[in-house]
Amino acid sequence: MKKIIKISSAILAVFTLLISCESTELDIIDNPNGLSPEQSDPNFLLNAVQLNFADVVQRYGTTAGEVSRIHYMFGRNYFAAYDPSSFDTRWEDTYQGTIKNIRLLNQVTVDNGLTKHTGMGQVFEAYLMVTLVDFFGDVPYSEAFDITNLNPATDSGESIYNNALGLLDQAIVNFETDAPAEPTFDFYYQKDWSKWIKLANSLKLKIYMQRRLVDPSAISSFESIIAEGNYMTNVEDDFQFTWGTNNTNPDTRHPIYAANYTPTGAAGASGYMSNWLMNQMKNTKSVVDPRMRFYFYRQVSDVPVSEQDLRCTVEPIPAHYAAGNHVYCRIENNEGYWGRDHGNDEGLPPDGTKKTAYGLYPVGGRFDDNSFEQTDLNLGAKGNGITPIFLSSTVDFLRAEAALFGGSGDAKSFVLAGVQKSISKVRAFISRDIDANTSFVPGPTVDVAYLNEVGTLMDNAVGNEQKLNVIAKEFFVTLFGNGIDGYNFYRRTGAPTDIQPNIDPNPGDYIRSFFYPASEANTNTNVTQKDNVTTRVFWDTNPTTGFPVGN
Repeated sequence: MKKIIKISSAILAVFTLLISCESTELDIIDNPNGLSPEQSDPNFLLNAVQLNFADVVQRYGTTAGEVSRIHYMFGRNYFAAYDPSSFDTRWEDTYQGTIKNIRLLNQVTVDNGLTKHTGMGQVFEAYLMVTLVDFFGDVPYSEAFDITNLNPATDSGESIYNNALGLLDQAIVNFETDAPAEPTFDFYYQKDWSKWIKLANSLKLKIYMQRRLVDPSAISSFESIIAEGNYMTNVEDDFQFTWGTNNTNPDTRHPIYAANYTPTGAAGASGYMSNWLMNQMKNTKSVVDPRMRFYFYRQVSDVPVSEQDLRCTVEPIPAHYAAGNHVYCRIENNEGYWGRDHGNDEGLPPDGTKKTAYGLYPVGGRFDDNSFEQTDLNLGAKGNGITPIFLSSTVDFLRAEAALFGGSGDAKSFVLAGVQKSISKVRAFISRDIDANTSFVPGPTVDVAYLNEVGTLMDNAVGNEQKLNVIAKEFFVTLFGNGIDGYNFYRRTGAPTDIQPNIDPNPGDYIRSFFYPASEANTNTNVTQKDNVTTRVFWDTNPTTGFPVGN
């Protein structure tokens, strides 16, 4: 707990510094009256980069979770679900608020031998550029930071991936090199450079696996890193950002907590939980997933049949849902788990104090101890949650996938290792909710029973398709809070094939990449807006239509 308090205090201090300073973010680059690189404090710049990075990843991770059913998605038509303008702010925050500041940071750090500052920036840049490719395909990069060029051309996704690998290699060298000074704050690993090196190698694993379909050497490159052994292997290695508990001036709480714990309960469409995920965790095995009370906080003990609150309860199940035996409207034996189906775009009834809210993990809300009380300000962990960015459990699931396609080891063992890491990580959050009735924390025997059942599912799976279905479902549960790797897995493998489809029987083809942000497509003559969301990113060679199957 001391460590959490220390980090939260540091975040509060930096948030306050960023807000009170007159020259923030890009003002120090583009404003001729602002600071020059020679006058810039590298620690201030790095602090801004770290905070902006966490915020941007949080937003991309939420969107990716929505399209992969980890979170609830509002939109019956994939073409229209995400308007190009919805990406304007995060695109700007990625390029200008984060990477452009990294470039400025490099002007200060490289010549002065501040290798640790430089290395952190290189990791952030590699992660963000790969994420941009995964979301949009070809994007501006090599010309993007020339302030004299108002129309930077796009670079191929493949070249950006290769550049990201180079940045990660350079970062490793920088973390291994002595520096005359280290950063004042490191919000991720508290200046444990060995963990930064493990992260850089693990992100290389992610890159190789993501381009497995187009890179004949991807598996061998992946296995070379595994053989060296210097990658993320335990929960302590997890790459995550920890939020604070201050709610005003500035608000340092997890952004989702701030939206779910209000005087009017869980506010807005973003407050709904995914019926698919809740059903997956509660009803698909003989034991309830031991993480469920940590992920979801129930405000009521039952989901009623009510046209006013839940119109779907008095409507017939859609034919395509019935045919696929998909969960619809309310999960079986609901016990208060009140969510929405994938794509449901109904209006917002007065259910903010009734629908299931985000719980203790990862947003820092309440542990579900059957209190069935309305969410409100300063409850649970008070927003002291995390944005999970890249986890050691994810490495296990990537290894499980690799094992099916020529890699080393046994896929079942890797799946079990990933699930176990996830459960351990989630269980540790109970200390953050000091008011929780811990008698409702599932006992260790539940973990054993759950893992045994997952193992049996892997044993009984015949062929790669069935094994990938098991892997995908367990993987997606671990990714609650950031669905980027789930979105990539779904497009790369098509699994799980029996996932809940869109509530609309004809939602259009699945989003293989998002529209470019309107602000970029409308102003950059070298960026042409896509005609549809079916344009595949470079590493996606799967069929152009009817894929993934669970559309």
